[in-house]
Order: sequence, then C-alpha cells, then structure tokens
Amino acid sequence: MKTMVVFIATVSVLTLTVVFITSLHPLNLSHSAPQPSLVASTISPVQHQSKVYLPFIVNSPRTVGWYQLAANPQRTGYTPIRVEGPFRFRWIWNGPAGGGNAGPAVDHLDLPKAVQPVIGEGFVFVGHSDGIVRAIRVDNGTLAWSRSVGGKVLGTVAYHPGLRRIFVGSTNGRIYSLRASDGTIMNSYDIGGPIEMSPLLVDDVIYVGSIIDKGRNNGEGTSGRLVSLNATDLSLRWSFNPGAGILASPAYTARNGGMIIIATEDKTVRAIRVSDGSQVWRRSVNAGRDPQRQWTAFPDTYPAVAETQGVVIIRSYFLWQRTWAPDRDQTDTLEEIRAFLTQQPEYQSFFVLDLATGQPRYVAPVLGGGIGNNDDYYSTPPQAVIRQLDDGSEVAYVTWRSSQACLSPTNCDSREEGAVGEMDLSTGNIRFIDVDKNGWQWRMPVDELGSMTMAGDALFYSHWMAMAGVKITDRSPSRGDSASNPILTTKLVGVTNTLMPGTCDQLNSAQHYCGTRHEDPGRGYLLDPGFYIYFYTTQVYDLFFTPPVFGPAIDENGVLYWKSVDGAIIALAPQRATLP
Repeated sequence: MKTMVVFIATVSVLTLTVVFITSLHPLNLSHSAPQPSLVASTISPVQHQSKVYLPFIVNSPRTVGWYQLAANPQRTGYTPIRVEGPFRFRWIWNGPAGGGNAGPAVDHLDLPKAVQPVIGEGFVFVGHSDGIVRAIRVDNGTLAWSRSVGGKVLGTVAYHPGLRRIFVGSTNGRIYSLRASDGTIMNSYDIGGPIEMSPLLVDDVIYVGSIIDKGRNNGEGTSGRLVSLNATDLSLRWSFNPGAGILASPAYTARNGGMIIIATEDKTVRAIRVSDGSQVWRRSVNAGRDPQRQWTAFPDTYPAVAETQGVVIIRSYFLWQRTWAPDRDQTDTLEEIRAFLTQQPEYQSFFVLDLATGQPRYVAPVLGGGIGNNDDYYSTPPQAVIRQLDDGSEVAYVTWRSSQACLSPTNCDSREEGAVGEMDLSTGNIRFIDVDKNGWQWRMPVDELGSMTMAGDALFYSHWMAMAGVKITDRSPSRGDSASNPILTTKLVGVTNTLMPGTCDQLNSAQHYCGTRHEDPGRGYLLDPGFYIYFYTTQVYDLFFTPPVFGPAIDENGVLYWKSVDGAIIALAPQRATLP
C-alpha cells in the first residue's frame, strides 16, 4: 500500500499527524552533551502566518502517536519519528513545588510503576492508585481535568484518536470509557475481577483482562478472564477464560487473521483469535514469582510482537538470587551464555516464541536483571524494544549481561556485567552498543537495569536515578561483535532525578539544566551536563521506590515524556522531528 501525503489546514481525528519542527540551530553530532536552547520551547516555530499547513500521513503502515502502553498494539516501544538535539525543557508536572528548584511538593503523587504517559487530544493522560485519571496539558504541564473512576488505576490508559476517548481499567473490576476532552464517563463494563493490566486498543476493539485471588497458594490459585469489547459502547464481543489470572498486559499480532497474545499466571503464554476468542496455541515458560508482588509471575510486563520476523518476545519475573550465576568466565561469549541457559533453563526469563505455533525459535542469550534492592527485583526485567529498519526488517534492543561489558578486570562480577545490545531476531545473536557505560547519565549494574524506548535512531534508557538518550550513528555489520568494537552512538539528552546544590557552576534554573559535570546528592555519582527534576540535598529517587518499569513516551512531535522513579513527569522537546 502506497503512502500518500495530503496537506490540509484542519486536524482530522481519523488520520495520523506529524509536525515537522523547523531547525533553529545546527545539529550537534559531537560526543559532548548538548546545550539547551534558552528560548521558550514551542511545538511549531511558525509565528507570522494565519494558517499552518501540516503534512498528514494517510494509510501509513507505521504508528506515530503514543496512544497506549509501548506506543502501539504490538507493544514495540518504538516510533519511527526521527529526533535531533539539542532538546529543550518544556515543563515538569508532579515534581517540585511551583516547578522551580526544590524538592517534591507537598501534594506529590507517587504514581504506580506500570503507569506510562499516554498522549492525545493535546493532553498527557495518567492514572493513579487513588482511582483518579488526570489530563495534563501538553503545552504547559498544567492539570486540565481529573476524573475518579473508583478502585485503583495501576496500569497505563489507552487513547482512541478516532473516538476521542480514553480507556481505563480499575481494580474495582470495571473498564471505563472517558471523553478525552473533559473526562466525562461515557460507558463502563464490569469484567468480573480486578484489572491491574493496561488495556489493549486495536482499531475499534478494546481487550482487557482480570486477576482474582492474587497471592493465593503461592501464586498458583489465580483466576480471571480476557474480554473483547466494542470501543464505541463497551458492549461484549467475546470472553475467554484461561483458568488463571491475567496480570501482564496483552499485545496484538495481525498474523493468522489476528491474535491477542497473553501471559497468564499459571506461567503460560497463549494466542487468542480476535474473531471469536478461541485459543490458537498455548506454551509454558519458566518464570519466578515475585515475593513482594503476591507471588506473581508476570508483574509489570507485556509481550512485544515483531510482525515481520513472526515472533513474540516474552519476559517473565526473574529471582534476585539468580543474578549471581553464572560466573564471569561463563559469560564472555554468546555461546557460553546459551550453553548455561540451555543446561539450566530455570535461569531463563527471556523467550522468543514463534507467532504461528508458540514454539521457541532458539534459546536467547539473555540473562536476567532489572531494578531491585534487598533481595528483590521490583518488576519483571525490562522488555525489549522492537525496531523496524528502513529495509523493513526488524531487530530488538535489549539489556543483557556479558563479562566483556565490565569496565575493570579487577572489579568484574555478575553485577558489573550490565550491557545494552541489538538482537538479530532470526538468530538471537546480540551486538554491543556504546552507551558510555557508568558515565554521563547511564548507570548499568545488572540490578539497576531500566526500560528502554526508541524514536528512529534514538535509544532512550531510564535508570532508577536518571534517563539518557543516545543516537545510533554506525550499526554497520563490522561493528558490535565485541564490547571494544560496539555499535557507535552520540549523546543526545540526559536527565537526572536530583541535582545536588553547590555542585553545578553552570546552572540554568529556567531550563532545569546543568551545563557542567555535577553530582547527585549523597552518593557522589558524577554526571555530565543534562537536565534535572529536583534541586535538593536529598536524593528524591530514594524516597519513592516506584521505579520506571516502562521507558519514556514520545509523541508525534518527538516530545519526550519521562516519568521518573518518584512519579514526576518531565517534558523535553527536540530541536527537530521528522517522519521518514
């Protein structure tokens, strides 16, 4: 199907919008951190025209807007928008009082871990465990409206641009349809059990599941069901009972006439036909059970679908105690890692399954890790990002372990082996990516690995104390075979949660930017130039243990929305954003 570009002056809710932001400064491709623009950030710089003609992409095969968890129904965590720095500060919501240099405001909300910002209708939508859904204006970060739905909202909402509604699941067992402009409740449906997942939106159909008796019998005694609802009125299309609770959010594939992929708490993955709710296949996978999350196997995760490769990536909970095996002399090569995981499958938590059959394609050489402390990982390990390349093929970007990633041979154990890589989905082989490990804003211990999202060549990584973005500049076949010969990148943007007063002699408070090396409070980590949320003597990221298990969201203008560990959201605009 060909892509047709149509220029119109009014906004249609049935098409995808792409704004091309005029470049105001030359592109900075050096390996030093970019300086921010000191002018107020805007979506479009056109100032002296009565009409602004925006290109609309009609029948585009690529999703541009960030309308639901991980951007799209396949949960790829990827948008094709290409962004260029330097980034500019726009606003902070739910952060310091008055948005200035301070610690958290007294009315601060520690948003749930599985809440990712969703953007539509000129708003950023977030839910909270207080049962309230909030809409924040994208232009200035102020609260536009709030709506209570009862129960707790623990997942990410979904936005339908055609209906101009958002869909919200609650632990009271109901899914709600809210008018996006003002939060008016249009419809609701009781699915018969608490909803903790994020609803899945595919065209005009909503899919959502429930989990009952979570924590009973060491996690084995759950129940629940998956329902398919018409988005227009939330009327039931079909219901599927897997015999176990559904905590992980579902994903969609167009293969085999359309299927919904779910992971259920009996440690199985299933493909459900969208036409009638019948089961196509079922596959058991290894999973630990989170002792801090009522013994759940798939907390805060979702399947990620690679349509072209015909596979789905599943991540299951990984036990903290298994972080320390194998020893570093068994993680130097992909073959060694594969051999260990093949011989000891109880250490597997990363699965690449065939979409047609559910059969594993191979043993992926990915050892577990994530953000955790005190003998517990707070969530399932970070899900991969699925990227479609310009030639139509697909690769996955993953966090993984390799002894080659150790910065010092004398200080190399399982914790110091954290790395970021690009996976060939046809073989499972992984290539190293240069992320300036443990420098700039990036922290890479295996028990501090955060989630990622991507926009074009830009890879954004969120750590428990910071977020950073790098732009891939050279991924030629000759690169990535070793940590000393990685896929090359340049620094794009960095954000630290807390900037320690007195450590930055080039402070720009209006832009929340430090133009020199600085420290976070208490720990003394040196960070290169970047943005900050809090200017405070106490590390705010240690006050709220709700780590960002999902990466930052990126809207159709390339604006980045990062939810920090404490629940604050910072919005940063690129110098330029284009759609290839």
